[in-house]
Amino acid sequence: MENIYSRNGLQAVINASGRMTKLGVSTISKEVGETLVEAAGNYVVMDDLYAFAGKKIGSMIGTEDACVTSSASAGIALAVASLICKDNLQKVKHLYDILPSEPKREVILLKGQNVDFGAPIGEMIQVGGGKIVEAGYANGSTVDDMKQAVTEHTLAIFFVKSHHCVQKEMADVRSVIHLANRLGIPCIVDAAAEEDLKIYAAMGADFVCYSGAKAIEGPTSGFVACKTRELADHMRLQYKGIGRTMKVGKECTMGLLKAIEEYLDGGKRSPVTKEELERFAVRVGEIRGCKTTMIRDEAGREIYRCKIEFNPEYYGMDAKAVVRKLQEGDVAIFTRDYQANLGSIAVDPRPLKSVGELDLIYDRLAEIQKSANGGK
Repeated sequence: MENIYSRNGLQAVINASGRMTKLGVSTISKEVGETLVEAAGNYVVMDDLYAFAGKKIGSMIGTEDACVTSSASAGIALAVASLICKDNLQKVKHLYDILPSEPKREVILLKGQNVDFGAPIGEMIQVGGGKIVEAGYANGSTVDDMKQAVTEHTLAIFFVKSHHCVQKEMADVRSVIHLANRLGIPCIVDAAAEEDLKIYAAMGADFVCYSGAKAIEGPTSGFVACKTRELADHMRLQYKGIGRTMKVGKECTMGLLKAIEEYLDGGKRSPVTKEELERFAVRVGEIRGCKTTMIRDEAGREIYRCKIEFNPEYYGMDAKAVVRKLQEGDVAIFTRDYQANLGSIAVDPRPLKSVGELDLIYDRLAEIQKSANGGK
């Protein structure tokens, strides 16, 4: 399994985990790659490009405007900072100097959504100058919890739509957006990996932060769908302040536009179908000590994965040890290991490059079982 990384001495990877930042997120299409190369080989006035790209994205997803960013997390920071600074360039250039005297900095966040997605969500809010106010409890929060947290210091209401968050007994995104709209408070939705690029803006969210490299399968980038052009202009002004540290280049901007076009036209199709994953599940289920089931995405997306539960008595080791074994060798296999401590892993077919990679995962699981049981 040779590629540009293995040729340079890095471990080759089979990604059955998902579109994860730690694994390079996703792969781009040939057409997006060609767009990147052409854009990188020419010059453009960047302010004009940002304005053009925002208007173009807005026209594709049904919003007045959008702001291109280097990532969804950058979008969070820039959205928060833009609400503090608005169109005041001096505030933009001296954000951290003016924060102590700013009357509105509090960003309300459900306690069960104050998560670490690879980095703490709270850090992204604080980079933008916000102060986190948690509402409710980790095992249950309501819209009223958020309402009661609102004060004269409230800057925004924040909602995280992600499998990383607590899902049970939580206020839903539509109710939170409607609350913010009723109270006249800006609402920011973190929808980094979400597949629907229109739904949250249509619900009334002021800012919706997306990754350009996850569901869209574009280059390393992101964008924020903005309710109004004014909000997008205020975000873009942040490129003269903290946004300079997280700027997005011309090639990634144009590559993102191409990727969104492809995505909305049907996008790249996974080479592994649900039926092929089901057949894989049957085969793995026949390995001694393995039990498989097909499961749907925790956050409700139309994504199906193969869950593999391990019986250490028969398989020879527990799920956490299996995770480590799979990542050894010339080719590392990464699976979803969020519940390895509970005895299971999951195989996500979306990032796989071929059905053959499913065969390699099966072979490795069978080899590990035999090795753990002395070849039996």
